[in-house]
Amino acid sequence: GAISDMEQWRSLKQSGIPALLAVPALLWFALCFTTMQALCLVLVAFGMTKEYTEATRFLISVLHRPFLYLMQYSNSRIYVYSAKGDVKAEVLNTIGFDQSVIFSNHRGDLDWLIGLMVEDNGGGLGCCKAIVKRELIFLPLFGFSWWAADFICINRNWQTDRRRLDAGFKRQHDYSRWAIPYTLTIFPEGTRLTEAKLVDSQEYCKSKGLPVLNHSLCPRAKGLWSAINSMRLENVYDITVVEGADSKKANVLTLAQGTPAEFHVFIEKISPNDIPKNEEKFSAWLMERWQGKDERIARFQRDGQFIDATGAAADRQLLSVDSRCAQTTYGALLWWILSSLVFFRYCVMHGYFRLLVGTALGTLLLVALIGVVIHQVHFTHSAQGKKTK
Repeated sequence: GAISDMEQWRSLKQSGIPALLAVPALLWFALCFTTMQALCLVLVAFGMTKEYTEATRFLISVLHRPFLYLMQYSNSRIYVYSAKGDVKAEVLNTIGFDQSVIFSNHRGDLDWLIGLMVEDNGGGLGCCKAIVKRELIFLPLFGFSWWAADFICINRNWQTDRRRLDAGFKRQHDYSRWAIPYTLTIFPEGTRLTEAKLVDSQEYCKSKGLPVLNHSLCPRAKGLWSAINSMRLENVYDITVVEGADSKKANVLTLAQGTPAEFHVFIEKISPNDIPKNEEKFSAWLMERWQGKDERIARFQRDGQFIDATGAAADRQLLSVDSRCAQTTYGALLWWILSSLVFFRYCVMHGYFRLLVGTALGTLLLVALIGVVIHQVHFTHSAQGKKTK
């Protein structure tokens, strides 16, 4: 019956086979969109920078939709809470529509996807920007798209990164002038939380006479301070992420196996005018923020709720996955099947069997290469500690 069919489909998803079969289709989809982004560079050559920016905004939005579909595919949930009243009025009606910066704690492998979901429930994915590890730019297909969409690439060394950051922040001025939404996500902790890094962070805080944090790492102020003071912003969003009890090890692979995850996101909107301009005062302000985050996480883990600005339990809203995410994913699958059938027929009719075999092997090698790069850059946790700042 229907229940038996659902159980079989659940077991099939848990095997990871459907997601694995979809990988070549999504790579072909990414290749097509990367090619379109490369062609858009012609607009820059003709001085049409605004048109280029709007085109890449659309392309990067569509390119990210299959990632968001993973949330629906795995029946995962993200709940958003606002520090001031109604979530939609206070946050979702402005984020993704404005010129803004998001700063967040960094607890796990899916923090980036949580940010995309928040933005997509606001103004849309086209606004998304991030400061990313330089190695990610060399990720086949996707790396070029992120570079073309004005993601900022860094080595996580202030001396070598300062020029790249300044150039990226200056580029935001164009978005502001053209009224094109721009949202830059920054993780001041610089790396994901692990038990070893937490111990290292606590030792650093003790050595510097700073408050000792129990649920987050000591934040680094310089990058965020530089961004807020260099960009033309309308809003800044302070985000606190807490994973559900069974979602501590959630990542893209677990979602692709249909394992549901649950996350809770507390958001406070801040006016840039209320943030200290002086770097030393800003560092103290940010540390106070992180103390608040640490207490907020502890309270949520204990009581299962966030407290809003009035002292009452904050209302929550379940984020939805846009229907276009499923449409884009299934459209990519259909496009790959049609393209493969046409290519297969062409090779067979003209006797190009070596081309056919070579293309199949090349696709497998590309999948393997992307898997290696993602594992090294994303799933292998940084060894960077908190001894220096």
